[in-house]
Amino acid sequence: MRRRPYRRPRRKRPLRRPALRFSPPAWAKLLFLRDLGPTEVGAFGISRPDGLLLVHELALIQQSCTSTFVSFEDAAVAAFFDAQVDQGRRPEEFGRIWIHTHPGSSPQPSRVDRETFQRAFGHCDWAVMCILARSGDCFAELSWRCGGPARWPLAVEVDYGCPFPAAEPRLWEEEYAAAVAAEAAWTDFSAWPTRRWQSQGAEYDRWAADTMVAAAEQGRAGPLEQEPGR
Repeated sequence: MRRRPYRRPRRKRPLRRPALRFSPPAWAKLLFLRDLGPTEVGAFGISRPDGLLLVHELALIQQSCTSTFVSFEDAAVAAFFDAQVDQGRRPEEFGRIWIHTHPGSSPQPSRVDRETFQRAFGHCDWAVMCILARSGDCFAELSWRCGGPARWPLAVEVDYGCPFPAAEPRLWEEEYAAAVAAEAAWTDFSAWPTRRWQSQGAEYDRWAADTMVAAAEQGRAGPLEQEPGR
């Protein structure tokens, strides 16, 4: 009986996770906006037809923010979409990538983030949610509807291979002041119903910790943070 020669099994090449890329000015602007105020900040990522997952610009629109959520004004969103269409851009170039920051250390999306993303982008054939935390950690996920709904985690990278102009922090600060309305965060957690926070578990713990840290950074100590005798 003839024995077949032993062949080593071929090693499968690990699949490279697709990435959401930022141009250096877009990434620098996102970092600047994240650290400019104590609240979350949201923006639309603007890309180009030859690279829909390469963010070249960040567009701020009128919004109300706290340390736990971002709310875009409906009229501002409609005006932004109209302006982009007038410039010859298609919706997949400016209305598919939702970016926002977390003032805490965790970039993981909260239940509110998930619900907002599903409500605003659930009808799209594809969309991306990207979150940058103050700690520097990132979260990015591609939602895909073609052939059935699916979620695909994305890496976050800065593409230094594309040409880019100098950073403009002064203009970014003016844009932030014109678009972002910070609201006071409610930090009296002692008034929360026991059943509610117990049912949320770890998600509530992370949300509460991030909110308390953000409030402390603003100098607005809540009932759980006041020093004795004050």
